[in-house]
Amino acid sequence: VSVSIFAFMTAFLVAKYGNFNSSVLLTNLAYDVALTIRNAQTYGLNVKSQPVGGAAYSSEFRYGYGVHFDESSAGTPPANTQMIFFVDLDGDYTYDDPGELVARYTLRGGSKISGICTGTPTDPDTDNCAAAINSFDVSFKRPDPDAVFNEPLKKYAEITLQSTSGTTKTVVVRSTGQIDVLHNR
Repeated sequence: VSVSIFAFMTAFLVAKYGNFNSSVLLTNLAYDVALTIRNAQTYGLNVKSQPVGGAAYSSEFRYGYGVHFDESSAGTPPANTQMIFFVDLDGDYTYDDPGELVARYTLRGGSKISGICTGTPTDPDTDNCAAAINSFDVSFKRPDPDAVFNEPLKKYAEITLQSTSGTTKTVVVRSTGQIDVLHNR
């Protein structure tokens, strides 16, 4: 009886370990995405200058920084398995490949971007994400700490990340510059 109870408990724990591990990896990924967006905000506000000629930095601090997300499965690697940190050289608050690329981050653990939506809250205490979109750029430019979206008039965005087990976590960006990770949606 003791051996069968021990075997049952061991089998149960081994079966649950995969789900637990996947959940932890997805939570870490969601925080990595939020920190990358915060990094763009920090670069934009703290006047990180754009490198000139590959080595030296310029003395001009006029560029914004941002992060680009795409939920498309096209490309190699698929666009929905990466995020792009960029410097907005032309001031259009949109990532223009490849001249504005600072870094390309690959989402780990087989996770992907499964959804992007934007919205305009009608009530300041309620978020409203109504418009699903395929790609999304969020930028920050000195001296304003507010986020600028490539979607005009939108004040709220959600980037949904999905693990291989189907679990999701959502990163929320508000036009006020606030960045959150939502749990258990």
